[in-house]
Amino acid sequence: MFKPKLEKLLKDSYYYKNLPVYIRIPALGAVQETITKTIVESTLDDLAFAAQAMDQEVEAINSRLYAIRRLYRDAREKGALGSENILDALSRKGGAE
Repeated sequence: MFKPKLEKLLKDSYYYKNLPVYIRIPALGAVQETITKTIVESTLDDLAFAAQAMDQEVEAINSRLYAIRRLYRDAREKGALGSENILDALSRKGGAE
């Protein structure tokens, strides 16, 4: 999985089990393509750029999650039942009818 030296350095680390073998560095500036590197070949800048790209992915997922939760909450506040279609539920006026 990892080179022995890295394995030894991270052996007792909490992060070791979640550390990816490869990172994806998005296209930036003069570099027009996404680069994939192993952790052991990566520079600190590579890690920073990969982390930024992952932060953007997480933000997009969180935005979709919050939108879905908002739809759910709005429908429940209008008295919708679990088996009800979301459009029917949201088209209700006021609370439960």
